[in-house]
This record gives sequence, C-alpha cells and structure tokens, in this order.
Amino acid sequence: MNNIIKSPIISLNVYNAKTEKSKPAKVKARPFHSLTYRKKGIVKINIGENAYISKPDCITFMPKGLDYSTEIVLDTDMVAIHFDCFEEDNTLIPFVLENTNQHLVRIFDLMLEKHSTDTPGDFECYSLFYKLLSEIEKLFKEERESKINPAIPEAKMRIEKNFADNDFNIDSLVAELPISASYLRSEFKRVYSITPIEYLQYIRLQNAISMLISDYYSIEDLAKKCGFGSSSYFIQFFSKSTGFSPRKYKENFLHNKKAL
Repeated sequence: MNNIIKSPIISLNVYNAKTEKSKPAKVKARPFHSLTYRKKGIVKINIGENAYISKPDCITFMPKGLDYSTEIVLDTDMVAIHFDCFEEDNTLIPFVLENTNQHLVRIFDLMLEKHSTDTPGDFECYSLFYKLLSEIEKLFKEERESKINPAIPEAKMRIEKNFADNDFNIDSLVAELPISASYLRSEFKRVYSITPIEYLQYIRLQNAISMLISDYYSIEDLAKKCGFGSSSYFIQFFSKSTGFSPRKYKENFLHNKKAL
C-alpha cells in the first residue's frame, strides 16, 4: 500500500455491493483499482495460475488492468472501493488479507456513509481512504513480523543496548543467541535491509555525532562512550564514514547553527 499512499488519488468511488451465488465468470481488465471488505459470502478468484479465496472479514485488492475470473460460492455483501492514482505502478499485485481489526471495518463503513457521487471532491472521504491504506500497511507489517525468528529483533535490541561496550561485537552477540552467524547475517539483512555489523557501526556513529555536536565531550570521551577502541580508530572511522574529521564536522555544524 505504500506505493499507492505516495501517489495522489485522482478518483474514488465507494459502493455497497451484493452478489448472488454464481458459476465462474470472466472479468475483463478494468481501468481502476479495487479494494473491498467482504462482510459475508465466499468468492474464488483466479488470476492466471494463482487462486485466491475471499471470505467474510477479508480485505481484497485487485489492481487495474488485470483479466481474471470469479466464482461466487456463497451470496456476498461487501463494501467496494474503486479508485485510481495519478502515477501508474505496474508493481502492484493482488492480495487477500484476513482482518480482525474492527477499526478497519469502521473506516470502510464510514467511507460508504460519507461518500456521495454528487460530491466527487469529498475530501473527508479521501482522507479516510488514506487512513485506510495506512492501517492496511500496518496489517502487512504485523504479518511480516509474526514470521520473523524472535532471535532477529532480539539481536537488534542487544546491539542498541550494548553498542557502547568496546568488547561487544557480532561474535559475542551470536554467542548469546540460538542461531548461527550466517543465519543472523542473512535474516537480519532480509528484515532490516542492513547487516548486523553495519547496524552496530551505524548506531555507534549516530550516537557519536549526537554527542559531538553537543560540544560537551572530548574526542577521547566520545570514543570510549560509543564503543570505539581508541580515539585514533574513532577519528579514522568517523572521517571515512562522513567525509569530515570529527573536529571539522563539529565546526561546520556550529557554524551553520549560528547562521540560522
């Protein structure tokens, strides 16, 4: 849903749609995206070789421009939202998401209540729609996180807690976890888009920058408090990472601050 949220919505229509049980039927590609919340009924959706089942309390998304077929297994009642975005996005894929969040249901119902074809510029309805997309994205995030090995967020928490300890490193981290170093690296990168060692270095650097521009600490104190083995190593690492020596970085920051 993030891609849709970033692109302005240029059309939005909301319907209460009820359909009766029927045999499989082909649906030609439509010029709009469809997002529905099914209150009752069961529908089978086939797109190429992929099959989806939409049941009560399911949110279903169908991108525009797709040919597919549907079979209404049980009479349905749903809130349907048809919309289009300013920018084309060919990366959008269909999904059926089970929902237990009643807040999401209320947003669908409220959009149906507020929407009127007589007021196409109904900004309250548009605002509710962006809220709906944001809540659906949270559902996806929760679903992704539920599939993550608990050791991975535990590793992240331990890095954030122990970064100031010069003796703390990825080997000592692995020794505290029930996983191998290679598994930690690959899963951590998959979940957070950064390796454990890169994250440890990032945390140390960001804390060092924060302490540096506070102008309260010496270079020796910074190196010690941020987990660097020595002030010389800290200066070398900082300069390579930022393109400035710690002293020059602080001078530039304080100069820009005075200019404001």
